[in-house]
Amino acid sequence: MVTDIQNVIAIVPMKPLSKGKSRLGKSLSARQRADLALGMLRRVLLAIKAASIETIWVVGGDERVCNMTRNLGGECLEELGKDLNDTLKKAFELAFEQGKSALYVAGDLPFLKPADIHSMTLASRRQGNVTLAPARRDGGTNAMLVPQGVPLQPELGQGSFMKHLTQAARLEASVAINSSPGLGFDLDVIDDLEAFQHMEPGLLERLSIEPKTGPT
Repeated sequence: MVTDIQNVIAIVPMKPLSKGKSRLGKSLSARQRADLALGMLRRVLLAIKAASIETIWVVGGDERVCNMTRNLGGECLEELGKDLNDTLKKAFELAFEQGKSALYVAGDLPFLKPADIHSMTLASRRQGNVTLAPARRDGGTNAMLVPQGVPLQPELGQGSFMKHLTQAARLEASVAINSSPGLGFDLDVIDDLEAFQHMEPGLLERLSIEPKTGPT
């Protein structure tokens, strides 16, 4: 079934670069962590854009994040809530007010491809299903498509995938589960970084260089 992808707003929450990826602090400098976070965000935004989703909101971040987001055709929104889940909940509500479904995508997915975004929208069956993409390491949720009007509350964090499944069942909402390496592998800790560099040699260097190709 063809999905009406224009009825979807992609939402990517971001921390200021100075506060991101703190668990990599023993191996990477503050500048390296910032460049890495920005490089992953760039890959995520390019994948979403190539999947033909026209409206992309990056929520939070800082000036470098916002400059790159705008250069890639996205929109910058200020922090909307008191924490990540509250911010995402309010972003979902803004999307619903525009008559759109909300597609949350984590900003730290170094292997994300346009096909992964397409698979999320196809699995939703014209936004009839809540579609969840589990994280491989900690039971988290790396992407989530919530149809317009479904009152599913974001509960991101360790174990959030099961929390979202339980909540959807309580709401009697139909659910699709969408797994792929691009959606499953997020980069948070040193073990991730080492494993991913074995999977794609030179990954760190490429991610860290990419943000410098445009204005910052």
